[in-house]
Amino acid sequence: MLHKKGILIGGIIAALLMVGSMVLVRVHFVDAAQTLLSDMTNMGVVMEDIELHYSPLPFLRVKNLRVQSGMDTVRIPQLEIYPDIASLLTGEIKLRHVILQDADVKALAHREGGGGTPTGLELPAIFPDKIDVVSGRVQLTNSYHAEPLTVSASVEKGSSGFAFNVRSASISELGFKFSGRLEMLSTSPLKLNLQASQCSIDPSSFLGFLTGFGYLSNSTIPELAEAGKFETTDLNFSVDSAAGTMNVEAGGVLLDSTSGKGLVLQMGQGGTFKVSLEEAQVDAGELYAMAQKSERGRNATQSLCESAKLKSIVPQGTLVFKSVSLSTPPGSVANKGLSGRMTVSAKDLKLVLESLDGRKQELSISDIDADVELKDGKPVVSVRSFNVASATGGILKAQAFLVFPFDLKEARFKAEAIDFSLFDYNITCEAEKKNPLRTVFDTQLKHKESRISASGYFNSPRNSVSGYEAQLKSLSIRIPETKDDGAVSKVAAAPENFNFESLLGRDISGKASIRKFYYNDWPFSDVVVFVHSGKERGLIKASGKLFYLNLNADVVLARDQLAVQCNVKGRGTSLPSLIACFAKDLSVSLRGKIYLNANMFMQGGNSETLVKSVRGEASAKIDELHVFNLANLDPRLGFFIDLLDAVSFNPQGGQGLNFSTARLRAALSGKDLLINSFNLSGRQIQAWGGGKYSLADKHLQLQGEVRSVLGTVNSFNIDRKLKS
Repeated sequence: MLHKKGILIGGIIAALLMVGSMVLVRVHFVDAAQTLLSDMTNMGVVMEDIELHYSPLPFLRVKNLRVQSGMDTVRIPQLEIYPDIASLLTGEIKLRHVILQDADVKALAHREGGGGTPTGLELPAIFPDKIDVVSGRVQLTNSYHAEPLTVSASVEKGSSGFAFNVRSASISELGFKFSGRLEMLSTSPLKLNLQASQCSIDPSSFLGFLTGFGYLSNSTIPELAEAGKFETTDLNFSVDSAAGTMNVEAGGVLLDSTSGKGLVLQMGQGGTFKVSLEEAQVDAGELYAMAQKSERGRNATQSLCESAKLKSIVPQGTLVFKSVSLSTPPGSVANKGLSGRMTVSAKDLKLVLESLDGRKQELSISDIDADVELKDGKPVVSVRSFNVASATGGILKAQAFLVFPFDLKEARFKAEAIDFSLFDYNITCEAEKKNPLRTVFDTQLKHKESRISASGYFNSPRNSVSGYEAQLKSLSIRIPETKDDGAVSKVAAAPENFNFESLLGRDISGKASIRKFYYNDWPFSDVVVFVHSGKERGLIKASGKLFYLNLNADVVLARDQLAVQCNVKGRGTSLPSLIACFAKDLSVSLRGKIYLNANMFMQGGNSETLVKSVRGEASAKIDELHVFNLANLDPRLGFFIDLLDAVSFNPQGGQGLNFSTARLRAALSGKDLLINSFNLSGRQIQAWGGGKYSLADKHLQLQGEVRSVLGTVNSFNIDRKLKS
């Protein structure tokens, strides 16, 4: 019985305590609600409807809450506020839980002038530190039509702003889609921090943000907007538009097929930045394709192709950049470029070259290891190894130290090519430059049937007033003569006009000395060439020897014109040796020593007009001229037989002709040699007269008289086509 009474009494006491607690909670909750609503009203909060609920737990429901502060607005269709029950029992007003349904916040990301005090999202101080947001939206605006940041997360209210632990969110103004932690410190000016394990970025939107907030100019990297995929891992991102700073750290970066790790980027308004990257692997083909989408990239590749006489150069494979560190100078420093350094290597890198006639060839760069240092925008490249293999045969190896803009005096290199084939060209070469001035080389170049070989050294200018200098031990140029085809020549295209613009426009001077120079079978020696190129015209002066003939030539180049003046003088040069330069088999039929003096001038805008313009005069004397084996004489010397026929002289087998002297005076006009006079003085016959020789069709015409050994004089008329 006593036990039952005890339970009843305990129940009554508990009921009284519960009722008393509910009364206290109700009284204090009403006070808390009045205080909260008063605070919110003082903040300029407008509320459409307020409801007090007590079951099962007391809470306050506010509908269609709206806060307007300048251009910033906060709209909350429904707000539920739950008090802390234990605190209410003691009379202390403390909120336990706040739920925001469909909250919508719009605020300027940054304000014009930016001189005011930063403003952020503010709620009454009585609000708890943690708030639940269900389908909330935050939209930062500043002339952008940006999609809002959609948040469904718990919110931590700090001393200024809020921290969102976001499961899935997007910031369209930045182009970010992420999951992680977002700290919104201020909306005007924009101050936010973001930590995201995964973040995908829309390149076009992000570039728009960078240019809109003044971190980049519109022309800096427009190619970024063309990228398709931009993702980061372990991202730490912060921006402060008032201070004009943006900081980015990422454990991993993926831009289309280009990947990187260990990114640290600091940017300031006005285009200043500092970036470091542990490693980046760049798809060369993708980089080339991106460059082709911009006018700047297309112009750069077109200029490269034009200088290389190629239709296209397309890279394939991967470039690897390590220990990248780049920075721009402060905005107050003018006319300064990018500075920093990096190491460059490659994986399976290839270059696909296309010639102007559509042929393709592949070069494989099996090894590249280089350091690149930028000093105020000027690259300094140290190449430890560079190995290239041609798909059609041959290898190229090189080491180099290069400064750009290219400075030959500062350059150092060592290169070796072994039967390196590129389209119709094949090169074997060794070249080395160990000091500022001298480059030593030994080169053999083949192009179809042509051959060029040279060895010697090349000196860079010592100073601004001195020129280039080349000393060649030997130079050999062998170009097979092209045979004229009458059928082809009738439909031949018009000759291409001269264009020497690439040789003009720069003040260049130099000198080349060549000990031995072979042009086909012409053995020149002691050749000296002086070159000077100015803005409007260039001048070349050359001298040398061909056997005992002294040769001098002056060449003047204008943009589309060429003028040449030549002089040839010689005393006692071997006639067979001189003729052998033109026809080896003809030289065996003649002996003698020639004395020659010739002057020639030509000028034109293409090869055809240049030849037609030839004007000059020549005089020659041959001592002890001997013509061997008349019975079996070369047809090209058949005019000697015509002279003998004029006096009825029939040579016997092995018999020849001897002349003590032979003289010739002639004028040059285009492709014609106008023979003013010739004279042959010999014991067997004497002959004199004049005529014409056409160089174009090898047509010889002579008229004159011949005296026999018996003293009879007969006239002759020779008309021969000389076969080559």
